[in-house]
This record gives sequence, C-alpha cells and structure tokens, in this order.
Amino acid sequence: MKMWMNVMRDMEYLLADYDRILDAWGEGGVTGLVIGPPEFNTPKVDFDKEYVPCEEPVTESFDPNPEVYRRFGLEPPPSPEDKLPEKRARLRKALQTASDRGFDVYLWQSQVGWGPGGDGHYLFDEKTMASYSARIIDRLEQFPMAKGTVFDSPEWGYEIHPHYNDLVTSVFYQMPEEMRAGVAAMGYDFDALNAAKDRFFENLHNLDRRRVRLHASGGFLGGLHLFGADPDLTALLRFRMESLTAHYRRVKEGVDAEATRPIEVGIGSRAAVFAPLCGFDLAALAEFADFLCPKFYVFNRGFDGLVGTVNRYVETICDWNSELTDKDALEVVRALFGLELPGVQSRGDLEYALTPEFYETVMGQETRRVLAVVDNPEKIVPWVDAGRAPHAGDPLSPGDLGRLIHAAGEAGLQRFLYHHQGNLTPGEWSVMSDICGKRWRREKSEYCPPDDFIL
Repeated sequence: MKMWMNVMRDMEYLLADYDRILDAWGEGGVTGLVIGPPEFNTPKVDFDKEYVPCEEPVTESFDPNPEVYRRFGLEPPPSPEDKLPEKRARLRKALQTASDRGFDVYLWQSQVGWGPGGDGHYLFDEKTMASYSARIIDRLEQFPMAKGTVFDSPEWGYEIHPHYNDLVTSVFYQMPEEMRAGVAAMGYDFDALNAAKDRFFENLHNLDRRRVRLHASGGFLGGLHLFGADPDLTALLRFRMESLTAHYRRVKEGVDAEATRPIEVGIGSRAAVFAPLCGFDLAALAEFADFLCPKFYVFNRGFDGLVGTVNRYVETICDWNSELTDKDALEVVRALFGLELPGVQSRGDLEYALTPEFYETVMGQETRRVLAVVDNPEKIVPWVDAGRAPHAGDPLSPGDLGRLIHAAGEAGLQRFLYHHQGNLTPGEWSVMSDICGKRWRREKSEYCPPDDFIL
C-alpha cells in the first residue's frame, strides 16, 4: 500500500523543517505530497479558537504570468503586494526537494485566486471556467516540480438536518436565480427543478409507517414510489450529475489545450454511496480525470463522515415524522443510498457501527465500487481522516484507521491520501508507517507528528 500526505493550510510547518519531515515521511512509506491551498499564512480553524493567529496577511505564493491568461483572452488577477521572497524561495526549495526524493507532488485547489471571470454562475460560465483553467496552468507552470492539481470542489449538497436546510451543503439548497440561464442551456427547467426539490422536502416530512415498510426495501421501484414517483426529482438528480461533470470536463479541457506541459488533474468526490446525490458521476469523471479522490471518511458526527451522515438522516427523518421508529428511518436511508450498516437498528447502535464487519463489508464494497470505474487501481486515491477530531467528528482510533486501510487493500486499493498532517497523531503515524513503510518508533526518531486540533 502506498500513502500520500496532505499538507493543508499549514505550509509553514513543512517549510520550517522540510528535510527532517520529508526524511521521516519517506521512511514511513509516503510517496506523494498534496499541498495547499498554496498560499502563505492561511487561517486555520481551531477547535478552541476561531482562528489560529497569523503574523502576516494571507498572500499568494507567486506573481501571475500575464501570458498564460492571454492564451484564454483573459486579464490576469492582480499580483500580491507583499512578495514574501524568502518564503517563496523556501517553498520552491521544499517542493523541489520532495520531488528529487521521489515524492509525487500535487497542489491542492490550484484554481484558488482565479479571476476575473465572467458574470454568470461559476458552474456554467465559460469565462469563469476558463479563468479556472488559466489559474491552474499559471500555478503549475511556475511550480514545474509539481505533477498536477487536486480539486476538492465544487459539489452539490447532500447533508440534511432537522432545522438547517438552507445552507449550500444541504440537499435542499435553493438554486439561486443566477443559475437560471445555465440550467436552461443544459435543457432543464429551472423552476421545475427547484419545485421538485421542494416536493422532496415535503415528502420527507410526510412519510408514514405503511409506505416505508411497503416500499423502502423494494429496490429501485419501491424507492421510486416511496419518494413520490416524481419525474422532476429524477431530472434534478440527473441535472446535478450532468452539470458537475460538464464543469470539470470543461476546466480539464482548458488545461489540456493551453498548458505547455502535461498537468494531471485529480477530482475529489464523496464516497460512491453519496456521490450521485452530490452530483459526482464517477464513471464519467474517470473518463477524463487522471485520478479520483473519493472521501473514505467513516466517523460519526462532525461533517462528511459516513456514520455521521446516516445519523443526521435518521435524526431528521424521525424529527419530521413522529410515528417512524429509528429502524424505519434506517430503511429510508437504505432506499435512498442502498446503504445498510451491519448490526445497526437504531441511533444508539450507530455508536458501535465501526466494527470489523463494517470495514470488511461496507468499506470493502465502497472500494470495489470506485475501483470498478478505472482501468488502473492507482487512479483511485481515497482521502482518509482519523485521529482525535476528524472533520470535527468523533475520534477514530489508530486501530480503526488500520482496519479501514486493510479492508480497502483487501478489496484492491493500492494507495490513499491522509488528511491532513497538521492533525496527524503518533498512533496513526505508527499504524500507517507499519502498513506502508518502516514502522515509526518514537524513541528512535527525531520526528513526531504534530497531533493538533485544526480543521
């Protein structure tokens, strides 16, 4: 098994001591480095503070090259006022050192700092998508030791909550008026799609026990009727996948057409179980992306964890439908996602969901699903997150992390991406280094993971 390491919002940590850190990571089996957003002094959300203080304002790590933007007929974004030449030089040296030592180097969210774009919504606007492509090319051409970039947005919302469903992360997010033209250009009715979303919202408020117990276990046809047999809802889900695929394809085509060297593009998505609701057509994305990074996050609570998402769906469905039991709500979850957690019959059981059987069956199946869309297993590099508060969720032990990695490996996975080194604990590093390289021993190493609490 191979491991990549994510350095997120804390480039300065790596830059301060990159020789020692890279030595330790290489010995522990790290073969890839994903770093970014590639800006200096980026604020880091802390669990005890609103932000970790920065000595200097956030600033870009390079000056834009106007020639790149001229290839697209665009104006370049402005150069940062503070050049931070010493930090820039150290970043280039650190990344070159990593590359020279055999690490595959990628920049996370290389489109950051794009613009100026067009007047339309970023998901559809041709000028804005071109500005994404230009910014990626500009950054990667100025950092030639990096092989490519990894996207972690955009996506459609898939979360649910008893009370807060107007957020962009919600499955019930109201498409804004600025999307109307883009929706119409794709052949869809903007008002009909928003209305279907509203009917789905109402449907989930009016589930009765008879319908759930009749239809929830009835496969596609049962689920179709459980959720109202609504053709516009089907159209909405299809639109989500087509719009997101078209967006990523357009940006990738722009990069391929105008870059002076090959630039690999990886696309971060949710796990296969949630991907369609988020708009990720993994099979279609695999046709043009160089690799995919689905989220293999399994923790409870927080955000983006598999068990936590199931927990929120059960909580919300029961809150909206007082006659339903937890078991009924779990049947609704199964109808929506095809997901059944071994041994889980209630919300209380979710506290014990992460059993060896869970990793073997659920995560084994999730791994096989994403591997099915590629011709080379190395084109799948799932994110994993564990530690003391993964994505603000419940702690995930080193043992659970090891069970997750072993189950995915048994299903055919060959590499994964750890998120992120700022929160890496000694226990996690011990487990991952044992699986991927030489087991780390604190008493014999000059390196110790930061073990922080930063999102």
